[in-house]
Amino acid sequence: MKTFILIILFCSFTISYSQNDTAYNSYGRFFITPTLRYNIPAKGIKLNIGYNISEHFSIILSSGYMRTFTDSHNSFQQSVWDDNAKDYLETTSFHAEHTHQFIPVDLTLRYNFYVFGIQTYVMYQAGWNYLFNEGDYDVTLLTKYKNSDQIVEAKTGKASDIYNSSRTNSSFGNGLGAGVLVPLTDLLKIDISCSYIHINYGLDFLSLGAGLNFIIK
Repeated sequence: MKTFILIILFCSFTISYSQNDTAYNSYGRFFITPTLRYNIPAKGIKLNIGYNISEHFSIILSSGYMRTFTDSHNSFQQSVWDDNAKDYLETTSFHAEHTHQFIPVDLTLRYNFYVFGIQTYVMYQAGWNYLFNEGDYDVTLLTKYKNSDQIVEAKTGKASDIYNSSRTNSSFGNGLGAGVLVPLTDLLKIDISCSYIHINYGLDFLSLGAGLNFIIK
């Protein structure tokens, strides 16, 4: 698995409804958060719809469109002894940069609490990721003798054609995170968070985020 470092900036607009002023969003009420995400080296957009179960617990359903990248890399495939040539036949694959495009559908449970007077939270998210262009990148398979470097076969094409695989896939993913909400006014807070996300398809990344949280009473 390859670890990706993503720096995510959130521009969040949260609509919540409350009957009383509380340190947290009023429990027993819904809130909606459309989020524009700028990542390095990708970007995307998500829509979050949440419900404050209690003063400390919030549950959030989110979906959207996301992108990330796998850098170009080489991969050793196999080595077979050729008794006639008295040499090993080695096959190596060369993978071009691959853009992963996927639609995440996540359910997040968030616990809110105070640390030194600052509203803090920890969260756990889990859900499915629908990837729809997984085979759309170039692959070259090179087979040659190890000692003589004689090339036996070289084949180039799209990964889905080379490996006879589908260009669509789906995979479970989950992650843990934490954040703080720094109040600027009664209705405006800065949301700073950090999450580690794992997708079973083979993607792992750390996301750092900062956003503005607007509250409408």
